[in-house]
Amino acid sequence: MDNKLMDVDEASQYVGLSQFTVRRLARQGVLPAAKIGRAYRFKREDIDSYIRTQYKGVADANGSS
Repeated sequence: MDNKLMDVDEASQYVGLSQFTVRRLARQGVLPAAKIGRAYRFKREDIDSYIRTQYKGVADANGSS
């Protein structure tokens, strides 16, 4: 398993969001990240977990499981 931390560019490409959005989610604490100096770093498993919670929220909002 690759334990390399992703930077904002890599994370934004991985989730298909803009770099601005990834930074905003990290700053708000919605997307787990480590701030090293002035840069955010992300673990792939944290991003995957965030994505799973978003799917669950969409299914719940539409009344399906």
